[in-house]
Amino acid sequence: MGKKEQTLRSLLCAVGPVTQGTLEQPTRDLLARSNRSVELNRVYRDLGGIRKDVPLNRLGPWDVEFEGVAVELDEQLHFNRYRLLTLESPAYNCLQCFPLEIYREYCRRYEDRSLRAGSHGGKWTNQSCEKQFGAPNAEGDLSGNGAPRWKQRAFYDFVKDLSWQLIGVRVVRIAIWDKVEDKIGERTIEEVLAKPAPDSGMVLAALIFQRFPR
Repeated sequence: MGKKEQTLRSLLCAVGPVTQGTLEQPTRDLLARSNRSVELNRVYRDLGGIRKDVPLNRLGPWDVEFEGVAVELDEQLHFNRYRLLTLESPAYNCLQCFPLEIYREYCRRYEDRSLRAGSHGGKWTNQSCEKQFGAPNAEGDLSGNGAPRWKQRAFYDFVKDLSWQLIGVRVVRIAIWDKVEDKIGERTIEEVLAKPAPDSGMVLAALIFQRFPR
């Protein structure tokens, strides 16, 4: 768990119950049987997926489990052209609390930040990702086949977003670029987590409550 996730967890612990490892996650078998399987396949192919079946390796734990909700904290690497492609899916029409237009704008505005943070080594590609999306372009070159690891991250984010429909687990996303106002003033989530105010936990909880799936 990264430092930002640890700080978020600590702040939310002062507001309500925080758990770990109690909320279910989507599995490959479940995706294959779901009524979203066609759309999941389509998005995977649009991202450049090369496997016959839709891959789903271990998704990793939810960043924070708060009040029975899976909270995902999205940093720089989650905002780029591949994530934008997933956000064009009509599946989001059923997720009325998802900050869709905000996230689309972040993907357009902050792709350069993704490049600064993730254009090298395992953040760009690895063997597992290449088995799912093919060979990469040169590091930092998003033309052509681009970055397999970025594509995998975007697809897994998409799968997690559908958890409410697939397995009944509510998922809320907050981005480091989101702005909230605490006692220090209006700040980004990244700034709040770097220097919390006494009321930052309540402010972050309020943002999460606003984005509950319904």
